[in-house]
Amino acid sequence: MPMHNVLVRNKVFLVKLANAAAVVLLVCGFSLWASQAAAADAAVQQQITEAERAANRGPYATDGVFSGSAQGYGGPVNMQVTIENGYIEDVQVVSAPNEDAPYLSQAVKLLDVIKDEQTVNVDTVSGCTYSSVGILNGTKEALEKSNAGQAGDAS
Repeated sequence: MPMHNVLVRNKVFLVKLANAAAVVLLVCGFSLWASQAAAADAAVQQQITEAERAANRGPYATDGVFSGSAQGYGGPVNMQVTIENGYIEDVQVVSAPNEDAPYLSQAVKLLDVIKDEQTVNVDTVSGCTYSSVGILNGTKEALEKSNAGQAGDAS
């Protein structure tokens, strides 16, 4: 009977332990559900965006691969922009030979922002403003070529 006495003495402790375990399981379950719901919402939003793009022409006039160049921190930043169905599909830094590598590596974060926002009217990256401006202005020059109806560069 010593085991019975231990259980009786520790009854409050065991009830609290069971309650704590139940709370932990509920929190973990909710967290898992919430992350799955967020992933599902993101997938649906991506499908909506793709459907809208397929149904409507984007804001840029001419499809193709366009290049542009602008002054960055250490010299020219040469950009390449791919337009498909009037939308920015890809943005790349082709060359920036005189840019300071740490600044440029931070500024290239803008490439995804430009593509996501479909515009160069975005904020520069703090700490690498001149490299950011080179990327933005080089991309702007390429987009202006698309809107002017110029033929895209051969890729």
